[in-house]
Amino acid sequence: MHTIDNHVAFYNDSVSKLKSDDITEFISETSQGKLKVRVMSLDNGLLILVSDRDSFKFGISAFAIPPAQGRSEPSSAGLFTVGAENTYVRTIAERIAVWTTKTCMLIVGVKNLDQRWMMEILSTLKTNLLT
Repeated sequence: MHTIDNHVAFYNDSVSKLKSDDITEFISETSQGKLKVRVMSLDNGLLILVSDRDSFKFGISAFAIPPAQGRSEPSSAGLFTVGAENTYVRTIAERIAVWTTKTCMLIVGVKNLDQRWMMEILSTLKTNLLT
């Protein structure tokens, strides 16, 4: 365990984490290489950045709200994108909204996003968000 500017980093076999009161960051090794995630907890939801690089960048974005009274499924919208990658990012945002019961804004900056990569990102996020 290392202390970094009043943040505490936790390390285990395949994931390293940096956590403050409202921001959690982790890096996980995947079949596509390193996946870096930053989760910012807001008063009214989550802002999640996902990158396959050392830094974060703007990428495909989606906004999802969890199911509510009268709706059995989450609602989502992609921002400024179309196509299969948009669908994958919306799917990830919707799953996060369901798992956490919080509104989710997701920005994904990874190369070559396909269904297999999406499933691996989902698994990594689920493991780290729900523990």
